[in-house]
Amino acid sequence: MELILIRHGRPERIDFDPDGANPALTELGHRQAKAMATFLAPESIDALYVSPQQRAIDTASPLAEVTGLAPTIVEGIAEFDLGHTSYVPGEESGPLSDSDLKQLIDGLTADSFVSRVRTSIKTIIEQHPGETVAAVCHGGVISTVLADIMGLDGMNYFDSHYTSVTRIKASRDGRQSMASFNECHWLRDVQ
Repeated sequence: MELILIRHGRPERIDFDPDGANPALTELGHRQAKAMATFLAPESIDALYVSPQQRAIDTASPLAEVTGLAPTIVEGIAEFDLGHTSYVPGEESGPLSDSDLKQLIDGLTADSFVSRVRTSIKTIIEQHPGETVAAVCHGGVISTVLADIMGLDGMNYFDSHYTSVTRIKASRDGRQSMASFNECHWLRDVQ
């Protein structure tokens, strides 16, 4: 089967929300999502999964429209920051302090995060033999999947662009390979 992992579009900044920061897409993020959906429209996608976080749901919406698929929410492909009280897009945060970097690495390598991502991806793969499936998720989720395929630890981070596509070939017996990473040529004209 082919698993198409799609990173969400450009999200809004939320400096503080006591109920948990759950940003929607910016106008740019919506344009990125539409461009990605247009790119993927000719492909035969059999199922569409999405993280429960708003930035992923917003990104999946144009793809759901062009494919006619109803997105299935999968809690396990949420980003490690689920429930955090703030969200600052990386390009707005500037250089990370040592403590910020440690917090980021700790989140990406936490056993609970890595385990839920692995379990969710495995379940998606097992449910769709021979099919093509899209999953709209997050950079940390994509990085975790790639680190597993390459046999690397979570200290290695693969930086994917907003609405980029990463293609994984997988079988139910556990074999996986990366077919592509960070496809995003449709973003050249998106401003």
